Amino acid sequence: MNPFGMMKDMKNMEKMMKPALEKFMKESGFVKKEDIEPLKRRVAELEAEVKRLK
Repeated sequence: MNPFGMMKDMKNMEKMMKPALEKFMKESGFVKKEDIEPLKRRVAELEAEVKRLK
């Protein structure tokens, strides 16, 4: 067994799996953390505004 060959195979598997995993996560409703942080801030701003208007 050649360890360098194994590493090359692992990198190739990663290249094939990454797009499929990203597509699965997008379609199943998962969101990346960096995508959700701005939304959380906006929700907090809107909640503060609603409380201020009451």
